Amino acid sequence: MIDTGTRPAVPHIAGITGVPYLTNLTFFEQVELPRRTLVIGGGYIGLELGQGMARCGSDVHIVHTAERILTNEEPAVSAALQRSFERDGITLHLTATARSIAFDGGTYTLALADGSKLEADALLVATGRSPNVPAGAAGAGIALDARGYVAVDQHLQTSVPGVYALGDIAGQPQFTHVSWEDYRRLKAILNGDLSRTRSDRVLGYAVFTDPQVGRVGLTHEAALKAGHEVRCVTLELENVARAIEWNETNGFYRMIVETRTNAILGATLVGYEAGELVHVFLAHMEAGSTWQKLEQSVHIHPTYAEGLPSLARLLVS
Repeated sequence: MIDTGTRPAVPHIAGITGVPYLTNLTFFEQVELPRRTLVIGGGYIGLELGQGMARCGSDVHIVHTAERILTNEEPAVSAALQRSFERDGITLHLTATARSIAFDGGTYTLALADGSKLEADALLVATGRSPNVPAGAAGAGIALDARGYVAVDQHLQTSVPGVYALGDIAGQPQFTHVSWEDYRRLKAILNGDLSRTRSDRVLGYAVFTDPQVGRVGLTHEAALKAGHEVRCVTLELENVARAIEWNETNGFYRMIVETRTNAILGATLVGYEAGELVHVFLAHMEAGSTWQKLEQSVHIHPTYAEGLPSLARLLVS
């Protein structure tokens, strides 16, 4: 059984070799707050840790190659986070490419492709993950996929019969809860239950920024690309009583349903404790529920969850 996970990826930036940069593995070893923090990467790790540093009082700059942060999510998600980051005093450098990095023992200097330079007292590199492929994999005949992860079939078996891989190294979604479920999947498979497969559960996850992002299933765009005929509804948090009371109105709730079956295909939640609220949709989707069941639910007033049946009621016509 191969369960060797992944490690922080090292970006191709001139001069980075030997520079003592931080990653998610070493970030919490810091004992002093840097006056200036530079973050390379606008994904969830860079955003979570970068915003945390800003709220501790560091002057944070985030460098990202794309036009918006959290590129894998919907544009409205990025917009809500960018509003929050701007309020926190974080400077975003978008469509920016890092060319070289230098460190003189106290100050990091990052040169960008446009000729500008950024200086900081701490450097966090958050540009993705790389697979920890075991040294003996090639000699054992274990095949890798196009991305360099261990290739597995639907039952998590590698190209070598009797050898399995799970979690990050198997190219599964890189979340701890997915790895935990892979253990349950593989245990069942080894006990003869071939109904378990590598993608047999609804995928949900959260981004622990402020506001949080809770995601499950398909986005509107992904559902259309998959050939579904769908309806999409959005409820802004400024229309949720609890959000108004707590002055947490930067965000929204969004749900995608299939027109023919009324099944819930996915949801995107942005707001206070969205990582908790998204479990309502996870439960409905695992149960094969419909949006009508959510609409009929009587959620407690005044709570953030009260907004979820209100969201479903936007589909009533």
